[in-house]
Amino acid sequence: MAPHTRSNLFLFLLICTCLVLPAGADNPSDTSGIFLFRPAAGSVHSTQITDYTRGPDGEVLIATAYGLSAYNGKWSTRHVNRNNISAGLMDDFVTAVEYDAGGNLWIGYSGGLQVFNGQDYTVIRDQELLKSTQIRALQRWDDEMWIATGNAGIHQYRDGIWTWYPPALPHGSGFYEADSLALDSADDMLLVATPKEGAWAAVRSDNDTVTFRQIAKEDGTFGKLSHVRQDPLGGVWFFNATHIAHYDANNGFVMTVSTSDLGGGVGQINDVAGGTDGSLYIATDDGIFVWNDRRVVDVYNRFRGFGTTNSVRTVFFDAKNRLWFATPDEVGYYTGTASQAPVIAIETVTPTTPPTPVPASAVSSPTQTPSPTPTPAGSPLDGIIQFLSGLLPFTAPAQK
Repeated sequence: MAPHTRSNLFLFLLICTCLVLPAGADNPSDTSGIFLFRPAAGSVHSTQITDYTRGPDGEVLIATAYGLSAYNGKWSTRHVNRNNISAGLMDDFVTAVEYDAGGNLWIGYSGGLQVFNGQDYTVIRDQELLKSTQIRALQRWDDEMWIATGNAGIHQYRDGIWTWYPPALPHGSGFYEADSLALDSADDMLLVATPKEGAWAAVRSDNDTVTFRQIAKEDGTFGKLSHVRQDPLGGVWFFNATHIAHYDANNGFVMTVSTSDLGGGVGQINDVAGGTDGSLYIATDDGIFVWNDRRVVDVYNRFRGFGTTNSVRTVFFDAKNRLWFATPDEVGYYTGTASQAPVIAIETVTPTTPPTPVPASAVSSPTQTPSPTPTPAGSPLDGIIQFLSGLLPFTAPAQK
């Protein structure tokens, strides 16, 4: 056998030992690696992610445009029940998801709410309770559930009592339309990002009264940051397509990073997630940038095995500190850290039977979009070829 043939064979076998083979393993090992899932029966049913939440038993729940998916080592997805709305989702397009203090699962839609107690679904779409049935965000705050709705400000549910904070009245919310909510547990505040009305904070007084105050004007630099996410180390992250700022009660707003700090080709910022290691994980059109100590310390992209495209739309840390992410083609998670990326360990789960689409007549959401068409997953050889291309200087793409 020629020397170069033996060398190539050895390299091929060596790389094979670094792969987690996609042989239908529902419960992947805890070895540091990347695990990818494409929309199909027995997997996540859509890559269009609207929200994530952590389940009481360590599972992750993912609100999608085609059902509510859950992962605990195996996938399950709930869909609309056309025969009994109390026995399944009221719509396949889920806009928000959150657990309350009693372990009940709250599920938001463009046309109302459901609360699942483990056995039955309670439907809430009475406008005496919800001044708008368009649910934009859900956030638990101690034993309360806070609900951002359409252009009607925000609602609170506590001990069976619904409270509406009217946007334009004294002691109201002060804003009409919220984009997202995040809890600052360190300072016991609820932070609100809006598309056009600046940034707001809900503060609880000693007599348990909640009041809202604007913390950034809509025409100011920080008031234009229209999304907010919790920082597990205290405070929250406000961001838009070009800038990210940290906010807490002691320091106020501190501009942290912009797309220009990330280098050329980023396009825009799509989502952020704060890590318990102090790093900020930034989903962009050019991969996931890991920001720490005022610099980019790592970049996760398709050349590292993070999907088949560099465009990452969402990021989220689950209870096991796995970094979940979604691209237009896959949903996946990463079990490594900012300082140690895997050589390459990819599991691509692609059941062969596609999900059965729900007839349009059975879907109540006017904004319903069809589930993306599953595409065939690559074989282990595809991953090997991709990895080899990164080793060859005359074919390797430029790494940022």
